[in-house]
Amino acid sequence: MTKVAVHTVTCTEKQGKISFLRKVGYGCGELGSSLSWTMISSYLTVFYTDVVGLTPLIISAIMLGARIWDAINDPMFGAIAETTESKWGRFRPYIIYGAPVLALFGSLTFLNLDIPMFWKIVWCTFTYVGCGMAYTAVNISVGSFANSITANNDERVQLNAFRGAMGSVAGVLISAVTMPLILFFGNGSTSSGNGYFWAAVIFSIISIPAFWICAFSNKEAIGGDGKAHTVGDTMRRLWGAFRTIIINRDAMCVVAAMFLFLTGVFGRLGIMAYQFIYVLKNPMAMGYFAVALQFGMGLVNLYAPFLLSRVDKKICGALSSAAQVICCVLFFIFGQQGNVMASVIVGFLYGFTNLGGLVSYGLCGEIIDDSWLKTGVRFDGVIYSVISFSTKLGNAIGGSIGIVILAAVGFVANSEMSNEVLTRMNAVINFGPALFFALAIIPFLMISMTNAKGRENEKLIAEKQ
Repeated sequence: MTKVAVHTVTCTEKQGKISFLRKVGYGCGELGSSLSWTMISSYLTVFYTDVVGLTPLIISAIMLGARIWDAINDPMFGAIAETTESKWGRFRPYIIYGAPVLALFGSLTFLNLDIPMFWKIVWCTFTYVGCGMAYTAVNISVGSFANSITANNDERVQLNAFRGAMGSVAGVLISAVTMPLILFFGNGSTSSGNGYFWAAVIFSIISIPAFWICAFSNKEAIGGDGKAHTVGDTMRRLWGAFRTIIINRDAMCVVAAMFLFLTGVFGRLGIMAYQFIYVLKNPMAMGYFAVALQFGMGLVNLYAPFLLSRVDKKICGALSSAAQVICCVLFFIFGQQGNVMASVIVGFLYGFTNLGGLVSYGLCGEIIDDSWLKTGVRFDGVIYSVISFSTKLGNAIGGSIGIVILAAVGFVANSEMSNEVLTRMNAVINFGPALFFALAIIPFLMISMTNAKGRENEKLIAEKQ
């Protein structure tokens, strides 16, 4: 293999401030991710049941099977990316070249083909797995990129806050226009394949320049040894990273906490549409709710940098989990009352108290630094990918279990159901996620990493340069 020189940076670049424009540019990566994945996380299950005609058990099998593959694929990609050497660095090539591939699969996932049911299942499996692999390459690279731009933990929090803010901007816009687009292209129906497909196409096309802005607005300042790596080198590095993660209590606690927290988040998100379509009988209300939710999540990024720099991130994670439990209980109460406005208001509070992502990103960077100082090897790609895997696993398990339980309590697609069935659906949609949020509090509190320890590591890294 040909050795390619990597960018040489100064200590100032590694430890200093990052400009506002560069932070905005980095945040565009989350804008692209939101455009690529929001349709899948919020509408794919409904698309599979109401348009494609898949049964809940088949949907569950497809999603869980894809996540089993991700258990292998995500860490492998992390190891490959962190040993990549190119003129663009380690992670940017996968953002640049992966964005169009992700856009393609993001569109095809919502394409309902007029073919026999067996081949529909094959098609749905192929497109969903393909979309997940493309998302792995691009999103893990975006997330790992932040930890390579600077070693300053406060600046990393700022980068991730900008990332979250841009994602929330995308979320607000997507939430506001998705259902209208589905209804427009579907001629007023939520069970028309054209509506979902063309909405996905529009979002996918817009995501490509967003990812490219992220890649070209910043450069990597940490990691990369300028050496060529063989497949054997990469596999040995992967095994070494796994051993490091397994014996690293904080890394395992973050993985457990985020798995539980995100199972709650995506579990509710994956079946939330059913509450508005069937329980509240107001599909357009989901758009209002989603806008309020994303607006609340956007405001998180305004106060989170201040809060996370002064209160240990593990405490913030535990408090955020408790707040999500309270919101889920309120969702159930107002759902029973048929109170759309109150549900929208609670949706804003639900988003405003959701610190899970920023907490995990911040802890991830600090754990990577701590591991680097202890082992002498920087496993930023693998460690981030393992923590990122908890996002996908939570997404799949939350959504797949949710739809199966909905079917068990009496849900039947495109039909009128009794009030008793609707009450049970309301309970599944809200109390199930609440349980996972409550459980997430335990591993958050078990994390030993503190802000003080993170700052101490910052100084040690600065002295090594």
